[in-house]
Amino acid sequence: MWILTAIVLLAAGALMLSKYNAVRTFYFEETKDMVANPYQGAYFQWSAGDAEGLGDVVRRHPDCRVVLLTYDLDDERELDVIPEDKLNKLSRALDKAEELKLSVIFRAAYDFAGEYEDPAFEIMLAHIRQIGEVLNEHKSCLAGVQAGMIGAFGEWTQSRYMDEKRYRMEVVEEWEKTLDRAIPISVRRQKFIREAKERGLDTDRLGVYNDGLFSSESDLGTYREDYGREDDLIWSAENIKVPFNGGEMPFVSGFSQIGNVVKEARQLSLSYLNQEYNYEVWELWGGQKYGGMPGDAYIKMYLGCRPWVKTLKTDRNYERKETIQIEADVRNSGFAMLSPAYHVYFVLKCGDEIVRVEAGGGMEDKEKGTFRAAADNPFAGEKGEKEGIAVGIQISRESEEEIKEPYCLRLANEKIVYENGINFLICPKR
Repeated sequence: MWILTAIVLLAAGALMLSKYNAVRTFYFEETKDMVANPYQGAYFQWSAGDAEGLGDVVRRHPDCRVVLLTYDLDDERELDVIPEDKLNKLSRALDKAEELKLSVIFRAAYDFAGEYEDPAFEIMLAHIRQIGEVLNEHKSCLAGVQAGMIGAFGEWTQSRYMDEKRYRMEVVEEWEKTLDRAIPISVRRQKFIREAKERGLDTDRLGVYNDGLFSSESDLGTYREDYGREDDLIWSAENIKVPFNGGEMPFVSGFSQIGNVVKEARQLSLSYLNQEYNYEVWELWGGQKYGGMPGDAYIKMYLGCRPWVKTLKTDRNYERKETIQIEADVRNSGFAMLSPAYHVYFVLKCGDEIVRVEAGGGMEDKEKGTFRAAADNPFAGEKGEKEGIAVGIQISRESEEEIKEPYCLRLANEKIVYENGINFLICPKR
């Protein structure tokens, strides 16, 4: 009889131990609301020479979060070195953008008035090196750099440097060598990414800026020569590795219909669009429906990435454990992928104290991925049980020491708490 009793007690103890050590799964839903995030969205254009004017725009339009900052080098066309005061203007504009929590798309060119003349090519490369040093000092606010430099408006047209492949590839190469690795770069056409790959450049950081989006069969010459529109779109979906893709829509055309725009936006990993040019296109989208909402609202909601957590797994009674196992099933419903430059951190908070650990794993594809980590828990025991330990996720392009709250990603989840750049999924004391 005592043997039977012992077996029962052992079984009960094992069950209790199993329960104590079991994994607990938390389930979450995607919100149906707009979630504003850095480095993506509708943008306005502004000159780097007018830093204070940025503040005026944001005061009039507080929803403005992305700016295409243009840097006119017309007066420096014949100068080997950009004057210090001109570089300081750029630095002040970037400082102002950070102060206003804006994300910056940057483009430099030797003409923004349609009166382009080529500088000497070595001058152009020297200017890239100078500009890049300034941009690196403000990398947190940079959505990315459009290669620019060549041709009117930096559009890679109307220039002798477009007659030979080597010139445009040397411009891309100089940007890659000069800019911090976390800063993506974009070129004017998919063709130029193919050329960069042939040259052995780092195409994993290259996107496309298309200033003829949805405007004609060729998007005003974007799709031509060896590849047609459909071929280039299929190629884009398979080969573009960064979410730094966008542009403007000069004309309404048959390709501007909302169904086609959504389809191509996903193929292009589209993350930004000019909100001022062209108003007729935005009005067209506003008059059409997609996903149960006005088309313009749908486009703005899904530009860029839109990550959200479907499940979060952690140890049951994790407040008692000195090491906590955490695993998150992350989904993304945005047009663009979650940038591979992002760091994903799990965060534990108890009272006013927080600890972070960088997660391993990653996105399997554009739509889903798994992140996991073993987090040291300095709050284990009485403190954790008494005050509670919140568990969250922080997503930043920066290392832990350089994280800036305005440039962290907000998850598109229902019923979570976003605080100081951290998405708290478990909040036991709230």
